[in-house]
Amino acid sequence: MSILFIVNPAAGKGKAEKEWPAIAKLIQENFSEYDVEFTQRSLQATEIARNAVLKGYDAIVSCGGDGTLNEVINGLAGSEIKVGLIPLGTGSDFGKSIGVRSVEESISTLKANKVERIDVPNVTFEETGKSRVFINVLEIGFGAEVMRYVNSHPKGGRYTFVRGILSTVRKLKRFKPGIENGDQKDLETIEVIVANGKYFGGGMLASPHSILSDGILDVHILKPVSRLTTILRLRNLMNGSYIEKNFSFESKVKSIRFTEKGNLVEMDGEVVGTSPITVNVMQKGVNFIVS
Repeated sequence: MSILFIVNPAAGKGKAEKEWPAIAKLIQENFSEYDVEFTQRSLQATEIARNAVLKGYDAIVSCGGDGTLNEVINGLAGSEIKVGLIPLGTGSDFGKSIGVRSVEESISTLKANKVERIDVPNVTFEETGKSRVFINVLEIGFGAEVMRYVNSHPKGGRYTFVRGILSTVRKLKRFKPGIENGDQKDLETIEVIVANGKYFGGGMLASPHSILSDGILDVHILKPVSRLTTILRLRNLMNGSYIEKNFSFESKVKSIRFTEKGNLVEMDGEVVGTSPITVNVMQKGVNFIVS
């Protein structure tokens, strides 16, 4: 199997660059036909992945965080090339949904070469007409504000996201996302979660019942509460119990549109624009190497 490892050295506040020599040694010990390319700027992983598809590699392995993986997926979604993951980011949440949480697990998973065809949601930003895919989770509102804070401040491991929540909660505001989905159209909320994967925010169980290959997106719309109650319910968001406690409105969709203008949107840990947006599932859009 010919493999291209795409490495974001800046991932995890430089964690990827620091650990790469040891990882490179493991790769050399376990694989014979491979190349390595390092990114130097934002969105470059998309360009590298797109070119790798044209060059005929059998697999591309994203070495970085969820943002790096997002860029890679945007370069190859809809192709037949296989995708693997070495999680080196601050959160690296998608790996938890496929059973890959460490470098060692990644190497074992790549060697086993078990492939699952998983879904890729596509998002159209209506004001610009541009489209972009994600693979894990999209957020509108409070969670996107948290990610804007996290990405603009020094990283400190899993507690980076908790610190981001506590620092951003003073900006908490209610909004109407303008959902075109029957009775939910006029709902007011503080946060919308559209989930393909299960985890976000450095291990929070955002969507415990999500399945990556069912052609369905799980939509969780948090019921609006005060700043204090939001903090008190943080544990329920971390372990996924907020759903069974009825702290959210729930739906399963193949397509959904959010019509309200100006609400911040993040996908796979990166702030990417504002609503209005339309989300559609590209069913089984990528071949992923899973544990």
